[in-house]
Amino acid sequence: MFRRLLHAQTDPPPPGSAPRRLFRAHPVLAALVAVVFTAFSLAVPAAYAAAGRGTEKAAAQVLTWTAGDDYTKYTSVPTTAVAGPATIVFENSAATGNTTGMPHTLTFDVSNPDYNNDVSLNIQASPFDSNGGKYTAEVVLKPGVYRYFCAMPGHQSMTGQLVVTAAPGDDDTTAPETSATVSGTKDGSGNYVGSATVTVSASDSGSGVASVEYSLDGGAFTAYAKPVVVSEVGAHSLSYRASDKAGNASAVKSVEFSVVAAEPEDETPPETSASVSGTKDGSGNFVGSATVTVSASDSGSGVASVEYSLDGGAFTAYA
Repeated sequence: MFRRLLHAQTDPPPPGSAPRRLFRAHPVLAALVAVVFTAFSLAVPAAYAAAGRGTEKAAAQVLTWTAGDDYTKYTSVPTTAVAGPATIVFENSAATGNTTGMPHTLTFDVSNPDYNNDVSLNIQASPFDSNGGKYTAEVVLKPGVYRYFCAMPGHQSMTGQLVVTAAPGDDDTTAPETSATVSGTKDGSGNYVGSATVTVSASDSGSGVASVEYSLDGGAFTAYAKPVVVSEVGAHSLSYRASDKAGNASAVKSVEFSVVAAEPEDETPPETSASVSGTKDGSGNFVGSATVTVSASDSGSGVASVEYSLDGGAFTAYA
């Protein structure tokens, strides 16, 4: 509503003059605006200084975010940085394109373990605050990836990532070590029957592993979170790679394997029979000895074992 009133009650003013003309012409609306901005105002912590107000000497690395009227994205953002001290600048002012007085924040995510969470930063700025919407903060960045966003309600699509690499001369210049293993039931030709499970491992003794990714059969690389189960029949290739928090990336490696269809489940027992042979007397008794021959057949999975028991004794393997 405020945006509609602002545009309805003012002609296009010279830069910086719109709020003053509006407040003189409409005292009731001016009071409403004052309440709105008071509700969104920020008690700026001591760590956040107004830009250009005699702060301590800034770090050599300056990273600047700007915001304007758009609540879906920042106007400008840095994408990369080098580990070490840095001056964070956040400006949300008329100079950066904010013509409505909409407040924004620059907030670093410290709750997601997938990102660096050692920098706690939450700066709120508005063109009408006491600093004119421009603030600075001194931080120390570590190698890895930081996630940032705007915490204002409805502005959560304003988000991005800052990739921090190791400074020249830092100790960690070694990429992670990676490996992969394939497991499952194999047939006589070494194919995996029914499915194969690929487990990827990565380790880094320097800055630590930042991410592990895999690609199946030439597809896009995807974040690896758990062993990959492949059940599609055919030949397969799984590629994998890893990066550490210093920005070192491993070479892409791959494993190849084949999956064949599982045989239908055999639920039918073998067919068995036995025959007795030898010399018989007139009464049909075997004279001297009798020979018992046992036979077994199975058209499904095949015969695994044959056993016999003589006169109630223990079963013994039939050979």
